[in-house]
Amino acid sequence: MRKFAEAGVLVLLATAVTGVAFGQVRSRFVDGPPMFTTLPPDQSVDAAAGSVTSWNGSFATAGTTYNFTMVGTDPALGSQTSIIPTTIIPLIFKFSDGTTLDPTQPACGVTNSAVTSVVNSPIFQSSDFTPGGTDVGNTQYVDAFQRANFWNSVSTVSPNYHVLLQNPAAVNPAVTLTVPKLFGHTVTGPCARIGEVSIAYFSLQLRKLISGIPSTSLPIFLTYNTFFTQGGGCCILGFHTAYGTAPNQLTVSVAAYSDPGIFSVPIEDIHALSHEIGEWMDDPFVNNATPGWTGGQVTSCQRNLEVGDPVTGIAFQVTMNGQTYHPEDLVFLPWFAKASAPTQSVNGWYTFLNSYSAPSATC
Repeated sequence: MRKFAEAGVLVLLATAVTGVAFGQVRSRFVDGPPMFTTLPPDQSVDAAAGSVTSWNGSFATAGTTYNFTMVGTDPALGSQTSIIPTTIIPLIFKFSDGTTLDPTQPACGVTNSAVTSVVNSPIFQSSDFTPGGTDVGNTQYVDAFQRANFWNSVSTVSPNYHVLLQNPAAVNPAVTLTVPKLFGHTVTGPCARIGEVSIAYFSLQLRKLISGIPSTSLPIFLTYNTFFTQGGGCCILGFHTAYGTAPNQLTVSVAAYSDPGIFSVPIEDIHALSHEIGEWMDDPFVNNATPGWTGGQVTSCQRNLEVGDPVTGIAFQVTMNGQTYHPEDLVFLPWFAKASAPTQSVNGWYTFLNSYSAPSATC
């Protein structure tokens, strides 16, 4: 689990995006800071045949080689496009106090539902991304991030390299979960109420909800203003995990679409989803190990390739389809590999917004 540090992080703004600096995380609405987690791969659940398209790579640091698996194909091997079949599964939560939080209905104060906003967002739609003035493509945000991540290859041998979510995504009928009082409640929010649900309870429901989903696809379980709790503490805004055993593994993302103003940092709309899709892209089976690191909001030593955790709450703005979205900054592989600058990534940077000027601290 990743929590915010007390000290703020100064965002060094890229030329083409508007970054947002933040300080200590405060909220008068929930009883804890925003955080993300992963659920360990669950090999006890049988998955359908196959898995998402993926490739294997490695890096070495301090005499140790670290292997990793990422979605798509190896960007060093040429301009291939991987399109991942994607299904949005809206989750309606009904609470014992009578509150219903429904991502298929208009979000508080706006006309679009969370589902419609996500479908219209840079998670699925193309926008032009030019960090530091370098055009990394008119494409989906997480694809732009991955192209920038391996820019030395993309800018030379693989100019048309892409890893894309299917657009338009399939949208399944919503699933309703009636939350027992013991496992969830709601609190007042800045607009709609905020749901808090035990992640232990939800993880049991999720095992049932994945039945029949093709393992070659990515299901995105989308909540509205509903966060998860663990050990009584809030708020987990999303996670990703995998079910089954290789070569038959289903990868899953879960994320909250949230109202503005819940937290004192610009975590709203697709921020949590961009975090989880970025982490799914670079650690789909939740088993990519790294040297120990700390940084940004992470103050306890972590040893996994979770590209959103070091920059949670650092957002930039993308305006499209009549709405301004707040995707999260994401961290490039060289930061975890403790590579010296300039890196293989765009502009020799360590994150999409250049939020770090040096690789991760050792722990």
